[in-house]
Amino acid sequence: MKPSRVYIIIGVLTLLLLASCGQRYEAKQLVKAFVKEHATEEIDISSFSDLDSTKVISDSLLQVLQTNATKDPLFKDVSFTAQRTSPTLLFIRMRYGADSLNQSRTFYFDKDLTSIIAFK
Repeated sequence: MKPSRVYIIIGVLTLLLLASCGQRYEAKQLVKAFVKEHATEEIDISSFSDLDSTKVISDSLLQVLQTNATKDPLFKDVSFTAQRTSPTLLFIRMRYGADSLNQSRTFYFDKDLTSIIAFK
């Protein structure tokens, strides 16, 4: 392979890596703001998973997640105004507390990371 092609490939891979890190940062900021606004108690966030995507959440399942989220005792005054804009949803798992293996919530976002549309 010619050296110029190697540099192009490395450059493209670097840009993709930086873009995914930026999206993960945005998702974490959305979750932190949500927790700060809606938590019923102090939540010590211990870690976040990588940001990932899914197409397996149907509209009916999304509606169930939204309904169940409004009943979650960890959060108050939860309402979801944003709706799905594409079949693909992004999600990130937040772990919290001393026993963070058992204490977690998964937050789902629209593809553009503008808002949280559900969590479980």
